[in-house]
Amino acid sequence: MNRSPALALDDGVRRRLTLRFGEAIEPWFDTLPAVLSSLAERWQLTLDSTIPRGSVSVVIRCRVRATLPAVLKVTPDHNRLAYEAAALDIWQTVHAPSVLAVDESVGALLIEAIDPGTALVESLAYPAIERLGELLTALHTTGVMESSYPSLADRVAYLFDSSAKLYLQNPALDDLVPREVYERGRQFALRLAGQSAPIVLLHGDFTPSNILDGGESRGLVAIDPAPCLGDPAFDAVDLLCWQADNTDVVAARAERLAPATGLKAARLLDWCTAFAGMTALDIADSSVHSRARIQSFVALAAGGGSDR
Repeated sequence: MNRSPALALDDGVRRRLTLRFGEAIEPWFDTLPAVLSSLAERWQLTLDSTIPRGSVSVVIRCRVRATLPAVLKVTPDHNRLAYEAAALDIWQTVHAPSVLAVDESVGALLIEAIDPGTALVESLAYPAIERLGELLTALHTTGVMESSYPSLADRVAYLFDSSAKLYLQNPALDDLVPREVYERGRQFALRLAGQSAPIVLLHGDFTPSNILDGGESRGLVAIDPAPCLGDPAFDAVDLLCWQADNTDVVAARAERLAPATGLKAARLLDWCTAFAGMTALDIADSSVHSRARIQSFVALAAGGGSDR
């Protein structure tokens, strides 16, 4: 029997997933209650409430056998979920959540809940560089590489294609972040992805939204990977640029993170340079933005990659 009452989905989750997958997702939402009911019965779940996050999955707080806190993710993107589940299962570290159950046929993943589990983007607290280095090192040294994972070049192309849609939604962004600067970054990123470098299993979506506070015993915990294979310096980009008032801050962070990860500061900064146009575009598209911040990242993007 279904161990939970019908779960109400907020408008936000419908809006986020519709923006990602288009109107064709409506039939998937129609079948979701039956899928959740079946999962609740098979995995002995009590479904509590949706978590207002993510653009790929419906994310639900739940309990296993009424006692064990867990998080259930259900998505129409079965391939991405399969990669995510496989990566989380491979990362044998306290810095990634344990997989409790997975059903690729319906796009469902059940993982342990992290306590306290506050995401960096919610706390707004920039982590100590040592803790960030510890997390990156744990992910990059415990993951087992398999050829079935996408390449970093594929991930780069996907990210630039996705963010470029902002220009279509708001043509005025071109005045703040010239499209040629953005495309320059794309080409530099693809060159970096193709260069000789250590290849590791990357998180692939290492953003402040996907890094949680695991308390004193666990430190930082990474969730929601989009795993791919490539240069370990790539994973650091979002955190190096996050909350940076200007690109001097980014460079200083790269210098401090390098010895904590065994990576080269110049390589870290190269990746930040490649994504500086995208960073500027994201800042410009936000409801509150600083023109000085935008211009700093645009300048970094415009000046990088020409002779690499």
